[in-house]
Amino acid sequence: MIFDALHYFETLARQNKLCVENGFEPVFCSGPDSIEGLMQQFQKVSNFVMIDDTTDQNLFSEGVSYFKRRVYTVFILAAYRWDDMEDREEKLNLCREVFQQFVRRMIWDRARHEDAGDDITFLNVEKVYSKEFGRYTMSGVTGLYFMVENDEPESMEYEDEQQLESEWLIV
Repeated sequence: MIFDALHYFETLARQNKLCVENGFEPVFCSGPDSIEGLMQQFQKVSNFVMIDDTTDQNLFSEGVSYFKRRVYTVFILAAYRWDDMEDREEKLNLCREVFQQFVRRMIWDRARHEDAGDDITFLNVEKVYSKEFGRYTMSGVTGLYFMVENDEPESMEYEDEQQLESEWLIV
């Protein structure tokens, strides 16, 4: 079963008390250049958890097994009063705390589900990359993004000759 990262991160944003108390709205985008979910709501909402609905992925081998590594990206953004660096720092600290809470929850969820074989079992919580936005990345908006990998087993074997023949023109 494929890990439904979009639903998972949207649920984190909707159920996290800090997100709810501070009005973080979960939205979807297709990469950082395509932030339509954010732009559509910017007049009404100041804080966002923006989930990238596209993934980077690669197929790799660990001995005789193959895995598909998907990399999921989540942005945590908060608007601040333009040209008010104290407000910017306060909002950045808020985003940092949301990030920390998300990571703690991912660790807990994975540990809790690991024995059951749920789809979150392969989420790589041992290594979560994050990067904060500089002062001039987006005018009036601060925050960070994080990336987390999920390595799921992938079958690369042909079951039999009939499967091979169904996929290829054999000459």
